This record gives sequence, structure tokens and C-alpha cells, in this order.
Amino acid sequence: MEIVRKIVSSDVLLPIIDLPWASKDLQVEVIVIPHVKKITQRSKISAESIEGCLQAYANPALWEKEQHAWEDNIMEKYGHI
Repeated sequence: MEIVRKIVSSDVLLPIIDLPWASKDLQVEVIVIPHVKKITQRSKISAESIEGCLQAYANPALWEKEQHAWEDNIMEKYGHI
């Protein structure tokens, strides 16, 4: 994406844009950036296939701890409620 920058007199912009300055004939920098509409597409990957991809990183030794991780963290932080 190409960006264009140019210093111009504010008088050039007055017919196009309402400028908030009371004084005219100021030097202003104009930066033109193309507006690109972002298109978001949901991936068609199913949860099962993602789970399969992550299986390689699973540690079976931690599965039991994982089942009670939230409760253990609350107990460690706040004690018995």
C-alpha cells in the first residue's frame, strides 16, 4: 500500500474540508492513505481438526492437574471459601 504525503496551502483544502483554523493560508501536510475494507472470513477448520493438530503438544502427565487447575488456583489465591 502506497501512502502519499504533500505539503500544501490550506486554501487548497477549504473547498473540500472544513478546517478548524481561523487563519487561512497555512501550510498543512496532507497524508493520503487508501481506505481498504477489511474482509474477515471465518475459517472452515472444524474444532476436531484443531484438536488433532494440538494433540502433538499434549502432556498426558498434566491431564489430571488440568482437570482441577481453576479450583486449585482459587484455593491458592484466596484460601478456603
